[in-house]
Formats: sequence, C-alpha cells, structure tokens
Amino acid sequence: METYVVDTVALARYFEDDLPRSADKIFRLAEEGRAELLIPSIVVGEFIYSVLKGRLKVADINSTIIELLQTIQMSEYIHQVDMTFAEWQEFLNIKIPELHDRMICAVAVARNATVITNDLEIRESIHTIW
Repeated sequence: METYVVDTVALARYFEDDLPRSADKIFRLAEEGRAELLIPSIVVGEFIYSVLKGRLKVADINSTIIELLQTIQMSEYIHQVDMTFAEWQEFLNIKIPELHDRMICAVAVARNATVITNDLEIRESIHTIW
C-alpha cells in the first residue's frame, strides 16, 4: 500500500472538494483502503490557523475545524502524525528554508512517502504528486 503525506494546500482543497484530478485519485484510493494518507501535526495547525485568520473561505469557522478534527479521528485512511526522532534527523538534511515545508518533507522522506502538494519548492526537492 502506498503512503502519501498531505500538505496544507492539498488538505484545504480536499475540504473544498477542489483537488486536481491526480490528487483526487489518491484520496479516492485511500477511501477504498488502497493508500494511506498521513497528515503531519504542522499541517493540522496550519489548516486551523488559516481558517481562523480567514485565509480559507468557509461557511462556518468552528464547524470546519471540528469537521477536520473528526475526519482525522474517525478516518481509517487519514492519520495525523507527530514527527519521530528519525524524522527530526531527516529534517536536518532537507534544504528547504520554510519550517513547515521542511517538516512535511522530513515526514515523507523518513517514511518513504510521496507528498501531495502544489508547492514548487517541495516539488523540486522530493517525490511529489499533484
């Protein structure tokens, strides 16, 4: 089973039901139990922060945040992950300046996973799909 790490933009687009075809296909595979989606804690934090700051257009701030947390908690295919010691070690080798992007990449590299992203800097650094 393939493992994918979801970045913040991909998570937001998933909740907006606006993923590009290639990313949507991965989410559908996960829903069918044929792929695993990992969401680093930093992505959860960035998503919630973006909602609270009005950077994501949502009908209701609190319900969107609750929906995210419940989706992660109840999902059999989406798993929130905290960084392990090995991932923090990998973090030191990543040459991306943005803290959150380095953390996302470190999780992906250490777990031999593909990042679902449209971020050019990440796409130029590690294996991605979008």
